[in-house]
Amino acid sequence: MSKFILRDKYFQKAKQDGYRARSVFKLKEIQGKFNPVKRGDKVLDLGCAPGSFLQVLSEITGPEGIVIGIDILSINPLPQKNVILIQQDIRQTDVSDLCAKHAPDGFNVITCDISPNLSGIREVDDRNMGELYDAVRGFVVKGLKTGGHFILKAFYSDNFKDIKSDLTSVFKTVSVFKPAASRSISSETYLVGIGKKR
Repeated sequence: MSKFILRDKYFQKAKQDGYRARSVFKLKEIQGKFNPVKRGDKVLDLGCAPGSFLQVLSEITGPEGIVIGIDILSINPLPQKNVILIQQDIRQTDVSDLCAKHAPDGFNVITCDISPNLSGIREVDDRNMGELYDAVRGFVVKGLKTGGHFILKAFYSDNFKDIKSDLTSVFKTVSVFKPAASRSISSETYLVGIGKKR
């Protein structure tokens, strides 16, 4: 582990507070600004490993809500009773079947904190991010109820404007937000879609 990570205050605070990753504070900042997740909501978290988003989403939705986490990686179980883990590639997940089992009327919120493997080669990275976005978009179109909200990790790249423009056609408002917990040297940011259109 690098000295940079060891010195990172968010890493240390996550460890102290019992969270699995520093990314938990990014979600908390987004929640504090936009308030997309409500108590009793049904939430789908794509690319949920190691589970820090799930920990916060579980707290917010409470026992009346349900949080579904999907990741291709194995995830250590969480003690929260309103969390369901599914180990699966989102590109091979049947969205209709998922909704039928867990959210027949659609999910209230979908979150996605997936980071694609970046090679440093712009053309390759843009293609990988585009393919990932297409897969995630399928969940939003088919699985998110009208009026629902969406949180997507994104990276400033050649296709960033296209992704934001596409989301603008799906949601009433789309905001670009870089949490303080995101490292300043990273091109990482978040797109927050509020109010899915019919």
